[in-house]
Amino acid sequence: MTNEQAFEQPISEPTASESFEVEQLDNKDALFPIVGIAASAGGLEAFTQLLRHLATDTGMAFVLIQHLDPNHKSLLSEILARKTQMP
Repeated sequence: MTNEQAFEQPISEPTASESFEVEQLDNKDALFPIVGIAASAGGLEAFTQLLRHLATDTGMAFVLIQHLDPNHKSLLSEILARKTQMP
């Protein structure tokens, strides 16, 4: 199938087996914020500065995404682990 053919395919509604329900939380204290931040390959310094200035107990999860060449092994987690006390 070509890309053009894929775009011509109608989008179907989810079947009963594919659908799901989202459970609503009554307790706002149970919410857990997740912060996503993306940067180009040169964003390491920005990530480092951000983590250096954040408290270790923010109550949030941080997902840091760095654009790299697909053939380049990422060392982001190892480098940032040395720059912050966050777990």
